[in-house]
Amino acid sequence: GATDEPAMLDGYGPIPVTMARRLIADGASSFHRVLIDTRDGAPLEIGRTSYRVTKAQRQWLRMRDGKCPFPGCSSASLDNEADHLLAWAHGGATGISNLAQPCPKHHKLRHTTGWTPGPATKTEPPGWISPTGRHYASEQPDWEPPRLPEALTKTGQDRATNRARGEQMVPQQMVLSRDLHSDGDKSDEPLPGRRQPGLLQT
Repeated sequence: GATDEPAMLDGYGPIPVTMARRLIADGASSFHRVLIDTRDGAPLEIGRTSYRVTKAQRQWLRMRDGKCPFPGCSSASLDNEADHLLAWAHGGATGISNLAQPCPKHHKLRHTTGWTPGPATKTEPPGWISPTGRHYASEQPDWEPPRLPEALTKTGQDRATNRARGEQMVPQQMVLSRDLHSDGDKSDEPLPGRRQPGLLQT
């Protein structure tokens, strides 16, 4: 909340900072911060001390990946499974640079076919290598904040001011269509042979 960068709403994507601040102010209990190492800002790495992924690492994976890292898959990270890129049995560490969060379908595909994940970094999810050797780069989510129409971003004070002045937010098309028929040409009358909605024709 200290900057104007968008917040991430898990399972949805980026939301405007104003919306995030309102959710927090209204008592949203599901907001949490991602724990990082204060020395270098890196997410917690636990090496080979434990196979299990920590809560902080899962949170970091959700932030980093945003979705299943398999090419073309858009399964939200909330439903995905943490997976060691280099298997624990083969010496893989439990750290962000050795973890990905594929959806259940692609987690199984990785272990039963020739598809293999490429390397990951602390800030970039892994790419993939097909059974034929073709490399697919990682597909990171675009965190650019959404551009909302001005009418939707007006503050409550702006709306209260408009109401006090008697102004209403009327779509431009509605205003134009009323203006087109304001010269008394009876354009609002139904065309011959057409029923007017709500009236019974005899």
